[in-house]
Amino acid sequence: MSITEMKPAAASVPAASRNKFIFLVAVCSLMMFLEGVDIQVLGIAAPVLMPQLGIDPGGAGIIFAMTQVGGVLGAFFGGRYSDLWGRRNVLLLSVVLFGAFTFATVLAFDFVSLLVIRTATGFGIGAALPNVIGLAVEAAPERHRVKAVTAVMAGMPVGGASISLLAATMMGSFGWESLFYIGGLLPLVLVPLLLVIPNHRPGANSREAMESGIQPLFKQRRGVTTLLVWAIFFVTAGVVYMMLNWLPILMTTRGLDVTVAQTAAFYFNLASVGGGLVMGYCVDRFGSRLTLPLCYLGFFAGVLGMALTAGLFALMLSVAVVGFFLLGAYYSLSGVVPMLYPAEIRGLAIGAALAVGRIGSILGPLAAGWILQGGGGAAGIVMAMIPAVTLGAAAVSILMLRKA
Repeated sequence: MSITEMKPAAASVPAASRNKFIFLVAVCSLMMFLEGVDIQVLGIAAPVLMPQLGIDPGGAGIIFAMTQVGGVLGAFFGGRYSDLWGRRNVLLLSVVLFGAFTFATVLAFDFVSLLVIRTATGFGIGAALPNVIGLAVEAAPERHRVKAVTAVMAGMPVGGASISLLAATMMGSFGWESLFYIGGLLPLVLVPLLLVIPNHRPGANSREAMESGIQPLFKQRRGVTTLLVWAIFFVTAGVVYMMLNWLPILMTTRGLDVTVAQTAAFYFNLASVGGGLVMGYCVDRFGSRLTLPLCYLGFFAGVLGMALTAGLFALMLSVAVVGFFLLGAYYSLSGVVPMLYPAEIRGLAIGAALAVGRIGSILGPLAAGWILQGGGGAAGIVMAMIPAVTLGAAAVSILMLRKA
């Protein structure tokens, strides 16, 4: 029995199928690890790379934004065509794309060339994600489905944290180019592992899957579900990237040392990995109807802690609580949402949700910048998260009630 044909097991899973499933999750986790590396390297190298190419901060901001725009398009089209061409095939193309263009970053010679290269890199990164999620969801026994997705997704922050820790040594010894050599070559070297995974094309013979655009997501009374899913992904990803981009600055504007601010970012990422794994287990064990709304309650408590606490320990604890529940919810939703749709449009569903989330990931950091520029300070950014958290919690609760 192939990986993609595995059925939920009532009591136990045959050893051969279990080993195939573990292999698939390991490969997909490794690919997400490398995605995390490739997402992070430009930000790490930017202080050296941008001046070398004569790119000012405004131009650098445009390049960062266009990388995210590439991610929006990649997530949508990667999910859309995975139903027709197969999860494995589209993932393979995506990995080759983001690996090759990450490597090609060292060849950039001006603003335009770097803009094109990083937009293409973002497209590849975005296109890979719905396929990794789709493979994990469809390979997993039902009782391990969300755990499988969160384990795979946890590879991304681990990759980002790892390259952040190694960057200073690598750049000091081998130059900034070494980051892109590593980030580009490793995905290409690991491509043969993807060829072992069976290709699954659930929508290949489905008229619904072949319909243009997003029409299938609004047919057969799916419209309300789709809009709720998009709202959840938009606000949650917006806050995730607001935290990822602005957390160190939020700490320094409160008078903390830069080293302490960087430590806060480390705690946030570390807690996010634990939150994803723990919440994935809880969703599989206790159900999403209870677990996901509680994630947003914990997230809300962490945001209030960041807004109201003054002591260093309490502040760091609040940051960790936000990371734990925020990413726990985000990763778990990636495992729950595909199962709200039939298999033949599952890739389209999660790809569109991730694309909307990517739009939130662009607007969230921009909103934080506007708040700081307007004099709102760190407290203004944290307080701005509260309505987003409230909207996300309300949408999740309604979605879970409809799902029950």
